[in-house]
Amino acid sequence: MLNPLLHHEFVYSISYYVTRKYTFINDIDVIRTLEKHTGNGYLTSTTKFITSDVENLYTMIPRQGVLEALGRFCIRHSKQGEIGTFTIDHIMKMVRVILDTNCFAYNKKYYKQIRGGAMGSAFTQVLANFYMFEWEQDLIQYQETHNG
Repeated sequence: MLNPLLHHEFVYSISYYVTRKYTFINDIDVIRTLEKHTGNGYLTSTTKFITSDVENLYTMIPRQGVLEALGRFCIRHSKQGEIGTFTIDHIMKMVRVILDTNCFAYNKKYYKQIRGGAMGSAFTQVLANFYMFEWEQDLIQYQETHNG
């Protein structure tokens, strides 16, 4: 019940709005964005494109790091401590409930997942996106301050 609620209400309304300028949707979007950047003078001979792949991100992502990144994201993008109909405190409590109740079955035994998030979970993807978005912003800031 919490996963669809948080995923729809929170992610699509805020995450998409904030990350849209950094994310390509499809091949056509890449071309249009490159044309726009070229027209605005942003695409130069020193422009860098960075791609990365984090192995096992969902299962290895640090929970405390995810919670801290999500908390900072919420604070930056909230209006009077709320995002949509949720307070930041409620969002953080719901996320902790989801993380603290991740379980899986293996060889007819049940295990509580204590690190990362559940593979295949849409909400784990959402949390990983928040974590990686902050990491990307730190990388961009580092590049800019070191004349990248």
